[in-house]
Amino acid sequence: MKESDTAVATEKLHFGNAGGLMQAPPLALTRGLHELELDNPFLKVTDPPVIRTGAVDTDDDWLSGENGSDQTLDDYLLEQVYLEFRDVPLRKVLIDLIGYLEPDGYLRTPLKEVENAIGCDHQTAQDALAILQTLDPTGVGARDLRECLLLQLDADPSTPSLVRDIVSQALPAVADNATDLLCQQFGVSVDEISAAVARIKRLSPAPGSYYAQPRVRTAVPELGVTIENGEPLVQLLRESMVRVAFDEDYYGELVKSRDGKLRRFLSQQRKDYDYLEFNLKKRYEILLTVGEYIANSQRDYFVNGEPLRKLIVRDAVAATKLNAGQIHRALNGHYLRWQGETMPLSKFFSHR
Repeated sequence: MKESDTAVATEKLHFGNAGGLMQAPPLALTRGLHELELDNPFLKVTDPPVIRTGAVDTDDDWLSGENGSDQTLDDYLLEQVYLEFRDVPLRKVLIDLIGYLEPDGYLRTPLKEVENAIGCDHQTAQDALAILQTLDPTGVGARDLRECLLLQLDADPSTPSLVRDIVSQALPAVADNATDLLCQQFGVSVDEISAAVARIKRLSPAPGSYYAQPRVRTAVPELGVTIENGEPLVQLLRESMVRVAFDEDYYGELVKSRDGKLRRFLSQQRKDYDYLEFNLKKRYEILLTVGEYIANSQRDYFVNGEPLRKLIVRDAVAATKLNAGQIHRALNGHYLRWQGETMPLSKFFSHR
């Protein structure tokens, strides 16, 4: 991974990080996990029943309106801005700044040049950039690869200090696979460096690339709403859920080996699986939490057929304790089933 190389991220990389797992709809998620399955001999992916019963990608629902496959990175970022930020002068600068982003999500135009072009002072431009870098996908608005990766690491409170230090101080050594040099520089073991580098390689070097490629997706609902005892009840739809498992028997046979390199490889494969399993579980927990917030906030719609309320992301953040990025990923391209109709979660929120 060279610092100057910000080419479009591969599908494997996209589905190897938490944001990609959350963003992808069920069918694309399943395809991405099967790609990861090729790299990990212990990973076993079970397709959702909806696929096994013949569901295929179509150009229906998903491709219409604002949720279409033609949604660009700019579209997605502007949607977040309109949902979250009031119409104040800083918002206008933020919108102008989005227009300077490259398709891969980087801001390569010098900030001073942007300031002169849009006619704002340096502090306002810096404030707008700081806000831009909090939006989803994480890493957007970075000026170089190092900043892009650091934004992603800083967004995850579980990031070990060693991982951040390596990205800050020794990214070229990661690109060169200079394990011995990294061990010497940071005074840690080979295993610690291997785990840190594996975590770095899960990050996306081009966070906007997902929106730069054509995507054909189908409107597969992952949540269902029913009325139980006069109240809306939200449940995950099992027929839309992909499942993963770890081949413990095969792993147990190989882990007996005395070969140090093999044991390190096995250890990393196990860690990769644990990371994947944790974030896949988190994906469904976030979807369910957002679904429950929608059901509670739109109770009169579901129970009495009244018009939808005007929900905003900021209120959802306060009520659910999720962050804005998690909620936006849940709203973008995910669906619920209500009275036989498939509805985008974004339908239940309003733009300011």
